[in-house]
Amino acid sequence: MPRFNLAIIFAASVISLVCYKASERNRFTQMFGEVLNIISYEYVRNIDQEELFDAAMTGMTTPLDQNSTYLPPHVLPDFKADLDQEFGGIGIRIFYDEEKHEIQVVSPLAGAPAYEAGIQAGDVIVSIDAVDVTQSDSEDAVSLLRGEVGTSVRLGVRHLGLEEIEEIDVERAEVMVASVLGDTHQPNGDWNFTLEAEPKIGLIRVNIFGDHTTDEFAKAYQQIDDDVDGLIIDLRNNAGGYLSAAKAICDMFIDDGIIVSVKGREGRFERATKAHSDTTIVKQDIFVVVLVNQLSASASEIVAACLQDHKRAVVIGERSYGKGTVQSIYKFDKEKRAIKITTATYWRPSGRNIHRFPDATDEEDWGVSPDEGYEVTVTDDELVQIIKARMQRDIDRSNIKDRSRVDNRVKSDEEIELEGVVDTQLQKAIEYLKEKIN
Repeated sequence: MPRFNLAIIFAASVISLVCYKASERNRFTQMFGEVLNIISYEYVRNIDQEELFDAAMTGMTTPLDQNSTYLPPHVLPDFKADLDQEFGGIGIRIFYDEEKHEIQVVSPLAGAPAYEAGIQAGDVIVSIDAVDVTQSDSEDAVSLLRGEVGTSVRLGVRHLGLEEIEEIDVERAEVMVASVLGDTHQPNGDWNFTLEAEPKIGLIRVNIFGDHTTDEFAKAYQQIDDDVDGLIIDLRNNAGGYLSAAKAICDMFIDDGIIVSVKGREGRFERATKAHSDTTIVKQDIFVVVLVNQLSASASEIVAACLQDHKRAVVIGERSYGKGTVQSIYKFDKEKRAIKITTATYWRPSGRNIHRFPDATDEEDWGVSPDEGYEVTVTDDELVQIIKARMQRDIDRSNIKDRSRVDNRVKSDEEIELEGVVDTQLQKAIEYLKEKIN
């Protein structure tokens, strides 16, 4: 048979296969519409079509994996705001005390609406727009505090050291939440990125990898560059965020080699991100520790794995979560809805796996484990105490107007107890760096 005829037959076969696959997809699309119409018109009660669609989309993403999900209109804005680090709000960091059922203000952002309205660190929010939030969790409170820029929210506030409730109206504005924190606050409310007790050691805490994290991290390091000989990067309880931010921070520490590799569908190699010498800002003779725990995931693991594999940092703490998958967000319906689905996996510079699959055992290679001799485990109860003690330390008292009232206040038994809590993982990092520096 002539080659020309073979080529025609081959092309026809390919087109037929494509058409078959397309018709198969169209068949399921058509069936989806038919079922939607049957339920809409025949079900015994009237059901809103949008409600049915949202339920169907949730069901469609359920079989994928735990990191793939549907983001309906009431969820997408908050999801995006957390990563963008910008939203309409009043500009406060809050902490929910589960034992006291209290929502406490850790710090108002300087210059933000809450700060200007007189909200102070240590205040307890008891109501939001007349809604009692003393039994609510922090997520419920955050959703009530956020809203359109220019709208007002009324807070019932109990100031530190006082019993009476003050009603305060605050107008929402566009606020940016910091993702990079230090050890203590300066008198003007800014962060100190050196340890109060060990000024030759820097501490940079990253609680999420968002839009502004790269710039925030660079500014934090440049603030202490000439003053420290050791640096602690605290990535504990950091669930991740943007892959680009994690890669950029790694690029500040190493000037050559692979940062992370990405594999796509069915394990096909897609790309490897390499370091650039012109983006390295961290001096090469500084000793670095990365703190991780079982809640450090995704972008946190990329940073920890990269610096560990390049021998640029010692990892201290506990084995990380093991989330080595990349999620992509696809928006539709005029960007009011989206699906977040797993589209790739990422791998360490050494080529080792990060992701913990559902059937993985503790003996298998996944996540980021501490360097030998530097594993420091804490119980769940100890972790809660460490977090609460840290939040107490984070309280920015620079804007508290009546210092005498606060200084003369009798501390509760819990506050005294929290002052005695020792963060054993942080302590191990300090001991390691002091030994290296000296």
